[in-house]
Amino acid sequence: MDYELIALSRLDDEGVRRLAELHRSVMHTLLSDLGLPLVLRYYQAARAEPSVIGICAVSNTGDMLGWAMGSPYPDMINSRLRRPLTWFAFQMIRLGFTHPLVLWQLITSVLSSSAQSVSRGSIELTYIGVAPSQRGKGLGSKLLDVFLEASRMAAHRTVLLSVEKENAPAIALYKKTGFKIIKTFSEGRYQRHRMELILE
Repeated sequence: MDYELIALSRLDDEGVRRLAELHRSVMHTLLSDLGLPLVLRYYQAARAEPSVIGICAVSNTGDMLGWAMGSPYPDMINSRLRRPLTWFAFQMIRLGFTHPLVLWQLITSVLSSSAQSVSRGSIELTYIGVAPSQRGKGLGSKLLDVFLEASRMAAHRTVLLSVEKENAPAIALYKKTGFKIIKTFSEGRYQRHRMELILE
């Protein structure tokens, strides 16, 4: 399938919605569990942040096929999910009624988080994903390569990421690219590897 690589910052509102929907369908993470409104808010905040490096693979029919995104300030984007506070409070109340276990997971994750820091000169690869129909075709590798090159061009010296221990395909891709596991940690119910790549 033909596709074009487009910067996240260039996506229109419909493109951001399609990205949020793809995230929810392929990323089995706490952000996905929080629901589409919060995932959408996350990507709207990321689109507006100049320090974010985001690359999206969009088909010639407008379908979102995959993406890679990262930031030197990932906590700043997460904090924007809580604005405006009344909207965020409503989302948390809704979550408490519809998915109380997810709300509990969010609370325990925040309380038990070993807050991964991103040092000066580093960038966090926060998300990379590919639509199921495009897996095994090299799109994930292409997105990762473009993200790493954009990170080099932005003068980042290292790329950091966290990945669930059971996500063998992602870990294999990262290791093939040169990432090394530097530690393993718990965050709520998730067991994750912390990985690092030194950019040359």
